[in-house]
Amino acid sequence: MRIRHLRYDDIPEIVGVQQESARVDGTVVQGDGELEAWLRDEQVNALANGFVITDDDDELSTWSQAGTLEGITGEIIAYTVVCLERDEKGYHFICRGTVTPSQRRRRAGRLLLVGALNRAREQAFEFEFEAEQEGLPLYFEVLLPSGDMGATHLAALCELEITSEPAPQGLQLYSRTL
Repeated sequence: MRIRHLRYDDIPEIVGVQQESARVDGTVVQGDGELEAWLRDEQVNALANGFVITDDDDELSTWSQAGTLEGITGEIIAYTVVCLERDEKGYHFICRGTVTPSQRRRRAGRLLLVGALNRAREQAFEFEFEAEQEGLPLYFEVLLPSGDMGATHLAALCELEITSEPAPQGLQLYSRTL
């Protein structure tokens, strides 16, 4: 498995991963155009804030450490995008994405969350002073499938706690303070 930044030419595969996961998880299936429009939205900035995991064979890179090999790509098995939302409760760095059901329990979700958490910390640095002046906390939040028993375990590994906040159908919101 390899993790790398999302590219616009990944969108067709990401749509497939999202639709397959939505069917299994009982979440709302987004149309191709809706997800693509969201990923291309300048406010989302998916090229900087998005990551994909490919099923590249680790044997292709016996000399390197974890990372991306330029020019070597495989099938996308997971993606995530970190989005910043602000409200009266604080700054929310929300991680949205999924791992294709056939690839779950292979640490792809954990790898994505660590990458997303690091990206959120990097982004939070820009808002720390402003948030402190306003007395608002910074949160890292993740939407995980509510019917997947592995989601609770994954959340615990990343020190995320379940919230009572409303979430889209079939998903549960987990959170932690940055």
